[in-house]
Amino acid sequence: MKTPWNSISESVVTSAGDGPISLDRALESPCMSCETSPCCTHLPLINFKVTNLVELDHARYLLNFERIELGISAAGDWSAYYTYPCRYLDRENFRCTVHGTPTQPQICVNYNPYNCWYKRVFAQGQNQEFVRLDRARFEFLLQYIELNEARQIVAVPAWDDLVALMRGFKDQPGATLPEPANDDPALNAWQEWLLGSESVEEANPAPAGQSYDQLSDPCSGCSAYCCTTLVFPQGLPASISNLDYYRFCLGFPGVELAISDNIWSIVIKTRCTHLSADNRCNLYGEPQRPLICRYYDAWKCDYKPQYGQTRPDGFMRLRLEQFAWLKDCYSFDDQGRIMGLPPVEMVRQYIEQQWREAGKLPLIPLKVN
Repeated sequence: MKTPWNSISESVVTSAGDGPISLDRALESPCMSCETSPCCTHLPLINFKVTNLVELDHARYLLNFERIELGISAAGDWSAYYTYPCRYLDRENFRCTVHGTPTQPQICVNYNPYNCWYKRVFAQGQNQEFVRLDRARFEFLLQYIELNEARQIVAVPAWDDLVALMRGFKDQPGATLPEPANDDPALNAWQEWLLGSESVEEANPAPAGQSYDQLSDPCSGCSAYCCTTLVFPQGLPASISNLDYYRFCLGFPGVELAISDNIWSIVIKTRCTHLSADNRCNLYGEPQRPLICRYYDAWKCDYKPQYGQTRPDGFMRLRLEQFAWLKDCYSFDDQGRIMGLPPVEMVRQYIEQQWREAGKLPLIPLKVN
């Protein structure tokens, strides 16, 4: 079985015909002849610039995580992608199993396949429009980048040279990764609390007091949420299209939606390849350790309360199983604009009420065929 999400080399289609076709053939949906469905296996996460060492280091940090790929456009813009198939993709024939049904997000319904960007950049290999980077390619590229004393990037390969470098790079076989984990202790505890009789205080017990010396190493005993979670801020939703986009994202296993009163974020539950079995960093003290990790202030860590607590104050994360309840919390005008954003605590109360009435939620399978 093809696994085009597993590596760059596996996603390249070599059998695509370049010969002329008739108008009638051209008018047939390109999706019907798409061999790898890259729009259903590569989820866009963020666009960013790389102009200095800190931004370059952030790119390296992202590539430390499983199922993350970067790209550079001919205009010099960088982007990050989660490479894993949508749960509604049939992995045998690469067709959508919910096509033409209410379950299919509108962003998919309205996507024009006759000008498919995904197919151009993810099925054709390195090209004049887009260069793709995995960790090995990124490390290969670093030797061609120069910086000044202010840590600003001052020299990079010309675009044609960069494309040629990446085309000449010899691919390594992609590692076989396990399926994204559905199990999450904090989310499991939230459901158990909802369906039980404990109070809010019992769901979020007050932390025991600790001395200054006891907190000298905040990472000690931590489940390393910062090494198993990538957060991509998206801003607050303003329209029904924004909510539909989040529904689309949640169709990818391993993706969550984190909401607060100030910002919504796409969350990828993945794992840093340098995290040890005992939740310690194998690069600690090494020059290869990303600066973002080296200088992270663990005493101000948001990961531990947000991803380790059952009901963190002012913060809630949801999966596809809860999306139907989330969308019920919003009203829209006749142009699809959201008419006011209720506080996250009000949204939480509504979702919890629906959850209690529904009982234990069955998990939506990672593969829905």
